Amino acid sequence: MASKSILERGFKTKAEKIAIECKEKLNLHPCAPICAFKLAEHLKVKIFNPTEFSLSEEEIIKLTGEDSGWSALTMETKQGNRIIIHNNNHTLARQQSNIMHEIAHILCNHQIEDKYTDMNLPFGMRDFNKLQEEEAICLGSTIQLSKPSLQWALKRNMSPAQIAVHFDASIEMVNFRLRMTGLHRLIKY
Repeated sequence: MASKSILERGFKTKAEKIAIECKEKLNLHPCAPICAFKLAEHLKVKIFNPTEFSLSEEEIIKLTGEDSGWSALTMETKQGNRIIIHNNNHTLARQQSNIMHEIAHILCNHQIEDKYTDMNLPFGMRDFNKLQEEEAICLGSTIQLSKPSLQWALKRNMSPAQIAVHFDASIEMVNFRLRMTGLHRLIKY
């Protein structure tokens, strides 16, 4: 049984609109693939990986190792700028998803709790606001694979695997978005 969404009514529609606006800002067609790194650059959000900080080898392995379970986080600098730190050992498709998720936090203007702004990596990364996470999942995945993009791909009889390659997404993300949009019913197996 699917869990009940805690998203505010109309948020998914708003997410689709924001996804199209992001592509417009990058002069992309509404159905074109969008690169998370280029979107972050346009938004003036710097992206880092853990090796760019003064961390020990042990801390870097703890963050980026196969068993870490850590993907990315958004932090605020002392100057008030938001930055994204991500696990650059993930696949490129996963990195796209991770960064889109963090960009979604920024676009939704989610606030970072003060108690975590001064914490050093890799600590303090497990607390989160459930509603904010749901919004970031929805918006980040929608920016990566908007409904018009999926419709475009399905009209061309692309399989989920082909869609994943074309949009630099994981198969899991493609299937998630196909279910979220209801377009999974249109796939010919």
